[in-house]
Amino acid sequence: MRVALVHECIAGYHGSERVLAALAGLYPDAPIYTLIHQRDATAGTPLEPRDHRTSFLDRLPVLRNHHRLLLPWMPYAVEQHDLRGFDVVISSHHAVAHGALTRADQMHVCYTHSPARYAWDLYPEHVPPGKLSPIKRRALHRFRTWDQCAAQRVDHYVANSNHVARRIAKVYRRNAEVVHPPVDVARFKADAPRGERYVALGRLVPYKRTDVVVRALNELGRPLTVLGDGPELHRLRSLASGNVTFVTDADDAAVAETLATCRALVFAGEEDFGIGLVEAQAAGAPVIAWRRGGAGEIVEHGVTGVLFEEPTPAGVQAAVEGFESAGVSADAGMIRAHAERFSADRFADALRRLVTGWWERFADQGPPIR
Repeated sequence: MRVALVHECIAGYHGSERVLAALAGLYPDAPIYTLIHQRDATAGTPLEPRDHRTSFLDRLPVLRNHHRLLLPWMPYAVEQHDLRGFDVVISSHHAVAHGALTRADQMHVCYTHSPARYAWDLYPEHVPPGKLSPIKRRALHRFRTWDQCAAQRVDHYVANSNHVARRIAKVYRRNAEVVHPPVDVARFKADAPRGERYVALGRLVPYKRTDVVVRALNELGRPLTVLGDGPELHRLRSLASGNVTFVTDADDAAVAETLATCRALVFAGEEDFGIGLVEAQAAGAPVIAWRRGGAGEIVEHGVTGVLFEEPTPAGVQAAVEGFESAGVSADAGMIRAHAERFSADRFADALRRLVTGWWERFADQGPPIR
């Protein structure tokens, strides 16, 4: 079974790239087809030595570092990947990777992080009123038409959460198996004494609502460490009181140490899954999170953390106070054991089983007819 991997753009080493690395580990001979590959993003990672094959967009020196501007050309570019010579194509998709063209004797499995949220769920937030709004709206209208059409080319979908599986059903009208993404739980320890400091973790972008956490912990006067960097950093610093500390350059070891000693992780955004929430639990930390997205699949309310209903400062304050007064279990070993359900080995076993079984049926019977 000859396998090729397709990913959108490698411009960092975040959640989707870590999943891509896990897929590459499953299929060590598979080349990786991407639209753009910024080499410094994979330096020192498992993706660095792999066979990367890029599209013509990677050869546009001015725009390749601003790849979001290239969205109107991405559907065309992903269709130009030459995937001849492979039996199975596995795409890692959150924008256009599912649009790769395959023949009738090639099976396409799409691991979906999410259908493009800026074109569907978050469309109003991404196209606010303004001078360029009509142009953006027209471009995303055309993109949605292509996106839905391209989705029908895929033979089998795998979603990273039940939340995303529902989104796939809504947008693409397709069923999906659920295999939660791999988390390197082994790099976290859960045996250190816990302190009083809360933690917010993740890239500082608007949809993660770190500002809600900062405002809430300001009001409560609780110590908070914000681990991450991003375009919201300056605004968040302007909101923060003296109880908030920002750490923008923490490496993996520093993140693991901070999570191992914090009182709890607090998160008010909506994630497709939420790898950071699992990492906190792998370090034995309870999680206080909004009951939306993947959080409900990760946090067991009242046992490994607290789920709240309103992503507002008042909602977070009430959740933190409830967490403190109710004495939610701080059994770090039990919380870590809960996180081990999302280990890399479990991901590899589940995905290998699905792909192998699907390929055996495909080789015998051809593409599934829906």
